[in-house]
Amino acid sequence: MIKNILTILLLALTLTGCYNIENRTSDSNNTQTTQSNNIPEYQQVINRLEGFASTPEEYFELAEAYMQRSGLSLNEMIQNISDTTKDAQSPFLAFVGSVKTSEQTQATSIEDLNKATDYHMIIIGDRCQEGADLTDFEKDVCLYKGLAQTMEVANTINAMSDDVSKINTQGDAKLQASSCAMQYAFNGIVEKQCSVSEVGEIRFDESDTTYDRIAVYSNGKEFEYLLHKDEKTHTRELIVTDGYCSADNFKSRQSQFTDASYYPCPVTTQEGKEEITTNNNLITSLNEGTDAILAVADNYKELAQSVKDFKIEITAVKKGETSQEDQTIIKVEVDMQDMIEYLNEQNTLAR
Repeated sequence: MIKNILTILLLALTLTGCYNIENRTSDSNNTQTTQSNNIPEYQQVINRLEGFASTPEEYFELAEAYMQRSGLSLNEMIQNISDTTKDAQSPFLAFVGSVKTSEQTQATSIEDLNKATDYHMIIIGDRCQEGADLTDFEKDVCLYKGLAQTMEVANTINAMSDDVSKINTQGDAKLQASSCAMQYAFNGIVEKQCSVSEVGEIRFDESDTTYDRIAVYSNGKEFEYLLHKDEKTHTRELIVTDGYCSADNFKSRQSQFTDASYYPCPVTTQEGKEEITTNNNLITSLNEGTDAILAVADNYKELAQSVKDFKIEITAVKKGETSQEDQTIIKVEVDMQDMIEYLNEQNTLAR
């Protein structure tokens, strides 16, 4: 089945006319600039269209430029789905562990993928659904949107962990603490393998945003996280962070904690930009990303089932509520509790 998804998606990328930034010919001025300054073509596209894009085609070109800048290689991603799910104990986490961001921090990669999704949304909105009447161009947009959002999920889990590839053997202490932080933010419950304490607030000057700080103690280690209250739901959400930075300068971001005046550094560093949380970058991206891919696979039942496999693995088919025969037709949605329970079940330190 996984081989089917690889074959069909590669055909889709080749035959449906999807935009390929590496093969697009720039105008003479851009070509000359690229050759003289060695500026990557995707950066040329961003420089040319950011703030100036006005047509669906230009928004699509801009989105794909951000996808490439994030380090995402579509062919490598699809190949990883095939390679890591053959004999893996946990195919979803095996795929996550295979994801690497080329010459990028997790923060930069996640932010670029979110920008790509934003531009895809300008073009297509919420119309990437099974059975939707889409043009060939819109199908291209849905396919790329789905793949970008799948990568958002993988990069977010990697940012929350030390080494996902060891989760089933040695365990991952940071991911265990992250699961505890998600649970605490979700419903205020402190899991038995952790302890949580509120340690005050932190305001980052450049974004003019104040967060609640919590310390999570797990497996003999202490980890700090940031929570932010959603103004619409009045609930707190766990902020996706990467590295540490000072309160007055996001450019001070560093990978290791070496200074008591440094704090977990939010991925989002722009004032007025929507917060990147585990709610939107794990749950929403996983569900919407799958829907987007399914929107272009209505004629391929096996492909449709294959892109549901990760979600079925995470939810355990809603804990056995659905029979094996019904799995081919059910619409599986992952919620926050599903994700928390799944990560805990996979992590040897949480068992």
